[in-house]
Amino acid sequence: MNKIVPTLVAAGLLTAFIAPAAIAAAPVDPATRDAHLTLTVARTQGETESIGIVHLDCPGRPGQGHPYTAEACADLRTAGGDFDRLPGTDRAICSNDSAPITVTAHGTYRGRAVHWEHTYETDCERQLATGLVFEF
Repeated sequence: MNKIVPTLVAAGLLTAFIAPAAIAAAPVDPATRDAHLTLTVARTQGETESIGIVHLDCPGRPGQGHPYTAEACADLRTAGGDFDRLPGTDRAICSNDSAPITVTAHGTYRGRAVHWEHTYETDCERQLATGLVFEF
């Protein structure tokens, strides 16, 4: 009996230390996150098209995926996940180029499916309407 009690105590202590670590290391289901999105920006200039693609996870870690994760996530929260209601910005770096820009967002926001696309006449118009969300 004396050997059984220390063994049970040791097993209980080991479980108490391992269980929280296992829970902390468990991956988070993307559907339960605020946002798990793939964003694209397609620029057409004459016959040339360039496409930029980035992943945005909110909350996210800076340095992974979107270059302005914190700002883009804050704008999405402000808009309630509605890309038509993004706060945008009142300043943009504009040129005389008038090439159309098509932006898309696909994925989930708070467990809700997102499939959004919009074409802007210029990159300046895109910047003013979407702020840093499509700045990559």
